[in-house]
Amino acid sequence: MFNGSVTKENNANVTKMLYEAVHEMALSRADSIEHPVSLSLFLLEMGVDDPSVEDKLIKKSVEMIFSAEDPMELTTEDFQKEFKKISSLISDSGSVKYILRWIGLYDVPKVYPVAVNLV
Repeated sequence: MFNGSVTKENNANVTKMLYEAVHEMALSRADSIEHPVSLSLFLLEMGVDDPSVEDKLIKKSVEMIFSAEDPMELTTEDFQKEFKKISSLISDSGSVKYILRWIGLYDVPKVYPVAVNLV
């Protein structure tokens, strides 16, 4: 019986149930590339289980956008190349678009126009 405490014995079950709960909440909010809900959940579902990856992606995105002569000229492939260095699991353009839109919506608003501009 779960009494609100995570123990060595129930850790796996509690973790699985919490993951399912978060997944259900994201589904109820229509999680998609156009409307990203949770970067952490998205990365976890891709197989990324290193919590530092999210911060590295945010830092790299901001660095690329703020150092570009014209950020609107950046392409999905530009980000894809850099994101692969952070995690080889980030390999498709849809993932890049989700990541950048989430960063732009919830963390660094100046990223959003660049994210929307990506084709």
